[in-house]
Amino acid sequence: MAPPRGRDRAPDLPPSDASTPPSAVAAAALGVVGALPTGFLAVVAVALGGVTADAGSDPWAYLLVVVPLVQVSAAAWLLARRGWLPTVLALVPVAVLAGVVVWTAARTEEAGNPALPLLLLLAPGLAAALAATPRVRRWVRGRPGRGR
Repeated sequence: MAPPRGRDRAPDLPPSDASTPPSAVAAAALGVVGALPTGFLAVVAVALGGVTADAGSDPWAYLLVVVPLVQVSAAAWLLARRGWLPTVLALVPVAVLAGVVVWTAARTEEAGNPALPLLLLLAPGLAAALAATPRVRRWVRGRPGRGR
């Protein structure tokens, strides 16, 4: 006689892994390091009154404040084993910010190398790549106490 279905079946969750993979720690560290330049830029912009322009509110200035907060929150979310996808998606606001800076720099003559702000994407891009590795995804999925 066959065992009843579903009773003796092992859950499809991987076993809980207590050790944090080095790639998850590196992804979180790179996420925080990637937030430092934009965080510094946000502090300077807010200190100089950049959130409200002379003609009214400037919506791009709020992006300066949101970007580092999203990156640090995503790094903490990853280390708490809550999810790897926020670390990957945290690259989107940084890419938008870098695109705006490159677009603005390309319109001015004395900007120098307009592609230099693309370095803002380096650390968050590496963090996203490390967070999306199968080892980190398995580690997050195997979090104890997580039900499906």
